[in-house]
Amino acid sequence: MERTTNVIQRLIILSFFVLIASEFAFAQQRIAVLPFRNMDHDIKYNAWSVALADSLFKAISAVDPTQKNFVLVPGDSIEMAIAELNLDPSNPQYESDMWKAVRTLNVTKAVQGNFQLRGERVLINCYVYDLASMLADRSNQAKDLYKSPANYLECIQVIVKRIYPGLKL
Repeated sequence: MERTTNVIQRLIILSFFVLIASEFAFAQQRIAVLPFRNMDHDIKYNAWSVALADSLFKAISAVDPTQKNFVLVPGDSIEMAIAELNLDPSNPQYESDMWKAVRTLNVTKAVQGNFQLRGERVLINCYVYDLASMLADRSNQAKDLYKSPANYLECIQVIVKRIYPGLKL
């Protein structure tokens, strides 16, 4: 009788830990912050693609440093996934192939933006994509941000403020 009670207690405790572990696993989303697309197609601005993504990654990390709401995939993991498929950004198929690479990282959401020079300003947009549907979140996006080329990274805090709620969902 005592042995049966002991086994039942252990099963209850084990079930409790499995329940907590599964709850934690489902609560944690994996999110990739991808390089921004250079819509200007002038290669002298390609460095901005990575600079915007790196700055955004750091700013999102600062908002949730313990990664309680989600886990950010490191940029070098994204670069490795892209490199494994031998992708060339100048190839017209790069966009669709890049999403194939991102899927190998087992992410649930991806953040990607774009930029384009318009006169003396830089137009910047940023979106949160759900990888299950491949659609952008319509509510949590940062669109039509204009900055001077000298200060284009100042948009990062505005982007984080607008997209962060979509990362937690």
